Amino acid sequence: MQIPIKKTLDKIPGGMMVVPLFLGVLVNTFFPQFLKIGGFTTALFGPAASSTILACFMFLIGSQINFKLAPKALKKGALLITGKFIVGAGIGIFVGKVFGTAGVLGLSPLAILAALTNCNGGLYASLASQYGDETDVGAYALLSLKDGPFFTLVALGASGLAQIPFKALLAVLIPIAIGMILGNIDSEMRKFLGSSKLLLIPFFSFPLGAGMNLETIVKAGGPGIILGIVAAFTGIGAYVLLKLFKEEPIIGLATGSTAGNAVATPAAVAAADPTLAAIATVATAQVAAACVVSAIVCPFVVSYVFKVLGNRKLKNMNNEVATG
Repeated sequence: MQIPIKKTLDKIPGGMMVVPLFLGVLVNTFFPQFLKIGGFTTALFGPAASSTILACFMFLIGSQINFKLAPKALKKGALLITGKFIVGAGIGIFVGKVFGTAGVLGLSPLAILAALTNCNGGLYASLASQYGDETDVGAYALLSLKDGPFFTLVALGASGLAQIPFKALLAVLIPIAIGMILGNIDSEMRKFLGSSKLLLIPFFSFPLGAGMNLETIVKAGGPGIILGIVAAFTGIGAYVLLKLFKEEPIIGLATGSTAGNAVATPAAVAAADPTLAAIATVATAQVAAACVVSAIVCPFVVSYVFKVLGNRKLKNMNNEVATG
């Protein structure tokens, strides 16, 4: 008998990441000895397994960053990244400066920056296809720069909220850079490596979950939902920039989400600054919650604004016809 596991996971926002992570939490809560059995089992499913798999994932992400873009798509991609980063980093840095590393409402600056400085690429591409044009869809190639921990590390380091030694930053970025070089000098390698990227998501999500327990998830619940709702509106920065540069702005709102791979960012940042390790675990759970919540709320935001602006344009056209 066939069980539609993949189809079921695909119906859940960020399901390929969230479900394995939650399974890791359950195993660590009720059967922790399973993770300590040793050999390949511990190497693949234990909390320590996430580091190597994450490094491989970052390499694959880098391989998909393509700099050979049409000028208009390149312009839109740059505006989308900049607008999203200004809002996400602005909120995270403000919270850090005012409330310190502990944050507010149970949300640390690490969790906020990890969730708000990137967006769900698949969701953006889907909304761009529905509400934008081919240049909006093409902008995703540059928008993929926001994948991984780079922008979170930049915001934390520049604001002084974390001590990120240059060598540690370099160590995080080298796999991404090597992947980027390989993908750009050989399109066939980019295609090959891209087909493997999604495969690793459940394999690093489970070990990340295995580093938590149900108490961590419960603590993340309320703050994680709040974080997801805030993330759903961070596309306003990209909206404003697109409007300022005379581009159709609605698609900017499609960046208002948290990427599934952002769940790996707190762990990557903690590897660069070990003083953040204590809050990285809770931040990981909160970012996972934000991924699910923002993926649900963001499409409603885009759809609502599209309808409102569409009706307004239609009304203005009718008024011009009536007065003309």
